[in-house]
Amino acid sequence: MIAALQGGAPIGPELLILVLLTGIFALPALIASALIYRDANRRNSSHAIAWTIGAFVGGLVVWILYFFVRDEVGSGGAPISRS
Repeated sequence: MIAALQGGAPIGPELLILVLLTGIFALPALIASALIYRDANRRNSSHAIAWTIGAFVGGLVVWILYFFVRDEVGSGGAPISRS
C-alpha cells in the first residue's frame, strides 16, 4: 500500500478545508501588509520593507503599533487639507 495513505496525509475534503483556512487567515495579513508598505513608502520611510514583513509575521500587534507610530515612521506623508 502507498505510504502516504497509511500516514494519514490530507487528501480530499481535508485538503480543501486546510487550503481554505490558510487562505482565510493569510489574506487579511497580506492585504494589511500591503497597505502598511504603501503608507510607509509614501512617507519615505527607510524601513518600509521591515514594517511590511513585521506586519505579515507579527499580525495584529504590529498593525496596532504601526497605527500609533506611523507619524514618526517617515517624513513626507500626504498633507491633510482642511477646508
